[in-house]
Amino acid sequence: MEIIYHRLIKNDIGSALKYYDSEGGKKLGDRFFEEVEMTITKISKHPTRYHFIEGYLRRARLKKFPYHILFEASEHTIWIAVIRHDKRHPSFGLNRKLR
Repeated sequence: MEIIYHRLIKNDIGSALKYYDSEGGKKLGDRFFEEVEMTITKISKHPTRYHFIEGYLRRARLKKFPYHILFEASEHTIWIAVIRHDKRHPSFGLNRKLR
């Protein structure tokens, strides 16, 4: 399964890491990043397990952090659109296009 990331995913993760590194130290930031990676691995193995939230986008929640991943799944590709905090406005990231 090919995984494609929107170009702004680096910003999504970077701002969260900056916050967790400053508030809880590097270990907390590392745990956040590991959970993001683990969630993306789960998405790639079972993308249809996650429910639709907006048309073609599905939502996967992180278990230990208040973040979720919005993605689109096709037969051979997972497109990660946004990684956002649970308290962000529900429309944040919905206008991101595949390319």
